[in-house]
Amino acid sequence: MRLADLFDCFLIDLDGVVYVGDNPTEGASEAIEKLKKSGKIVIFLTNDPRKNAAEYSDKLHSMGIAVSPGDIVTSGMAIAHHIRATHPDIEGKKAYVVGSHSLKEEIRLTGLSVISGDEARGADFVIVGGHPDFHYNEIKLAALAVRHGAKFYATNRDPAFPTKEGLVPATGAMLAAIETACGCKAVVAGKPEVIMFEVALAEHMHRDRERFAIIGDRIDTDIQGGKNTGIGTILVLSGSTSEEDVIESEIKPDHIIRDLRDLLSDIPE
Repeated sequence: MRLADLFDCFLIDLDGVVYVGDNPTEGASEAIEKLKKSGKIVIFLTNDPRKNAAEYSDKLHSMGIAVSPGDIVTSGMAIAHHIRATHPDIEGKKAYVVGSHSLKEEIRLTGLSVISGDEARGADFVIVGGHPDFHYNEIKLAALAVRHGAKFYATNRDPAFPTKEGLVPATGAMLAAIETACGCKAVVAGKPEVIMFEVALAEHMHRDRERFAIIGDRIDTDIQGGKNTGIGTILVLSGSTSEEDVIESEIKPDHIIRDLRDLLSDIPE
């Protein structure tokens, strides 16, 4: 029996699993295509809030991996969905977004008005997502708005993400600065929080949860998130986690694979 035969639906992390930086992992395209052809539901998840689903779809297509935007859930999408679901009265209220252009567009789709500059001090919502132009003034304005009563959200807490240079600062590093400055913790949507999984699986909740699995390269986000959600967990060693890390961790995945091709190999007796 192959590992893929144990599950009907796979939630697949992107960075570190399908690609590292701008390079696909070995055999990723072929493995994903075979999963789809065998009738598996494949949904892609990313905690990286810098792009929207269409932009991630374009990136995957450039690597020879055909994925539609409707099969991708970002942490930016997840926090926007959560805000809409929990604040039905947000139309016309103001949000200060620390993040990329794409994240700001996601937040605009909720009905919130995205503001900037000194006006941000009076924001009703502060939403944080990592971006490469992070600046001290963003820490200041976000902290002032939260201290004045703004509701505080963030896309994820990932401290770093893998690149060809190594691990570089991500949303969690920037969020920590803002949380320290305002003395308040943000509500977070991204893995390992259940919010992101609920958004991704919204159309499939009628299915047997034992037939769902998350495939990811990080124990603290992907594997812990799968356990929080009550689904199967598969750790892939093509990203930021090694076998030694697994040995040292109290959190243990249900299965460990080298890369996505191992899903289609027979499970050792």
